[in-house]
Amino acid sequence: MVEWILFSTTLLVTIFFLKVVTLPKNYFQLHFKTFFFVGLLLRIICIFLSPVWEDDWARYIWEGNLIRNSVSPYEIAPIHFFSDNSLDTKSIELLSKINHPEWTTIYSPFILLYFALFSYGFSAILLKCSYLVIEILTVLHWRYRENKFAIILYWVYPVLIKEVYLNFHFEVIIVALFWIFFYTLKVKQFNRSGIIFGLLIHTKLITFIYGILLFPFLYFQNQKKHHYLSFILSFTIGLFLFHIIYLIIFPNTSDFGIINLQRFGGTFTFNQFYEPIWNYFFSNNLRSFPFFFQFLLLFTYLYLLLPKKNRTKRFLVICKNQHFPFYFGYFTLTMLPVYNPWYFLTLVPLITISRSLSILPWILISILQLSYLTKVRLHIPFQYFYEIPNPILLSEAFISIICIFLYFRQIFILLYKISNISNIGSKG
Repeated sequence: MVEWILFSTTLLVTIFFLKVVTLPKNYFQLHFKTFFFVGLLLRIICIFLSPVWEDDWARYIWEGNLIRNSVSPYEIAPIHFFSDNSLDTKSIELLSKINHPEWTTIYSPFILLYFALFSYGFSAILLKCSYLVIEILTVLHWRYRENKFAIILYWVYPVLIKEVYLNFHFEVIIVALFWIFFYTLKVKQFNRSGIIFGLLIHTKLITFIYGILLFPFLYFQNQKKHHYLSFILSFTIGLFLFHIIYLIIFPNTSDFGIINLQRFGGTFTFNQFYEPIWNYFFSNNLRSFPFFFQFLLLFTYLYLLLPKKNRTKRFLVICKNQHFPFYFGYFTLTMLPVYNPWYFLTLVPLITISRSLSILPWILISILQLSYLTKVRLHIPFQYFYEIPNPILLSEAFISIICIFLYFRQIFILLYKISNISNIGSKG
């Protein structure tokens, strides 16, 4: 009952948040402190609440404690300890909550070492508090460097608060690293941005979508060839530094979870909400590929329509105004086999750096919360544990398609206006 109350509360607060998104930007400037304390209060409350329908946190804490006891989670799976009679009650309880205990870890060395630092004594609260410190430092730093509108929307987004502080997901680390990455690009500290970008991909492979921001900053800053080589070197350091550190601690490590990650991607599917539609018409699941193709085609045509003078710079401004980085990331993630709602939190900063006030991206991320309504939790007969009823999947698909078509409508209108301007210009 408590879990249903928390889940329902999250949905209601999210609906209210979608109204907040439409407020004027100056409203956030005037009431920054109010929004900050609301977000802080929600985080503090969630720190002391139990996770809602999630168990990944148990592996975080277990593997962090393994490292502190000089045991590598890449070498020994949790199931190995099931027959260990020397474990205390707390350890046994934690082991019982780990999903797929026969698997060794799939997390990166940096994240595992982070878990080791902030899970002392199987402390869940300590790990959450570490997230809070990271976020507070990020917000207080960025409020003086970027518009408060962007950082406040990120700070009060209820889905992010719920996934991080209720369910422990470490995407908050990725988001904090993103802000550093974006800032170093803006101030042309490309070597530092290379290191951070490498660390981002090291932390979670799906952050490669942030690479789309590199092109305008590197290419249009008249960088010389040796600057590109320096950036590549910095990126390599960021990508592999913690692998080296981990090998120093555990020299016998031969695999960093890559094999398990491949198994995960090849054997698991979850919440592919377009699948029922494609199954109805075809035998194969096209995921969001048709939308992605149309998205790229429209922007290609948009680029070609622009006047040749300063075409690329104008195009980049339009891309920022039209949420291009977000939608590129969204379509990319929806072509993966697993649509876990917390994966999409990596797209939140890509929304906030846009100049647009569109509510559509927030809806697209928020509707993924419906994936928690599996047949098990709805007390419906099921074939496998994470099975989601087709009506839930179709609801997600229907809402997302409406948002996508509304977005495409905006692009078509923009294409029409630019086409008319181009025609007038050529006649004059």
